[in-house]
Formats: sequence, C-alpha cells, structure tokens
Amino acid sequence: MSIRNHIEHLIKTNDSTPVESFEYVILRLSGMRFTNEYEILKKEDVAEISQYEIRYNKDVDERILEKQVLCEEETILQLFNDCKLLSWDGFVGKHPKGVSDGIMFTLEAVLNDRKIYAHGSENFPRHYREFVDGINDLLKEDKQ
Repeated sequence: MSIRNHIEHLIKTNDSTPVESFEYVILRLSGMRFTNEYEILKKEDVAEISQYEIRYNKDVDERILEKQVLCEEETILQLFNDCKLLSWDGFVGKHPKGVSDGIMFTLEAVLNDRKIYAHGSENFPRHYREFVDGINDLLKEDKQ
C-alpha cells in the first residue's frame, strides 16, 4: 500500500459516519478447500441474509444456498455500524510474509448510496471477526 493510499485509508477508518441505508453487502471468503459467500440484500423494510457455498463444476462456479434468514433492517444496520463497515472502504490486506496458507476475503457493498470495496489475504480490517460472527449468529436464529 502506498503512503498516499495508507493515509487515505486512515482517514476513512476514522470516519464515524453511521450507516443509515444499504442496498447490498457481499462478503466472499476463500480458503484451500472452500469458498463461501455471504449476501445481505435490502428487501423492502427487512434484510435478507444468505450464505452460499461456491462449488466448482467444470468451468462454472455454482452458488449453493446453505442458509437464509430475514432480519429487521435496524438489526443489520446496527451490525454494520458496530463493525464500522464504512471504514473498510479501500482496505487492502496484503498476505503476511512467512504465512503459507490462510483465508482470503473480498467485500463489496453499497452503503449510504456509496459503493465500498475491501480485500485481503490473512490480513483483515478492524472488526472483521465480529462482523462474520454477527452474520453467523443471525443465520443461526433462522426458525425454519
């Protein structure tokens, strides 16, 4: 990361603007033996949270729905704000030297009518684990 990019990211990281609206959030996680994708979509006044397993079949990725749940919009907005998701914009987590394996992630989202993007390899933004844990907790609440 260049010094200019680093400074710009630090400014964004300190941005305390709350998330008040969203269109979608897509978080893709990849490891040696798996690829999962979390998708959060705004559906009228609720959020639809889906977890997919990505399976490789010949030359095509197949998205297999594993879990899906609806939750209140306020609940997901609170998670976005608790994890300071807007501050992730522009994060580039380079793979640490000496680490031979790990998890890669990409995040694409539209929050407050602003598109954000972040990615990394075994190097994550602050509150990353809390965000993934929060999504998984919401998916566990599925009453179906």
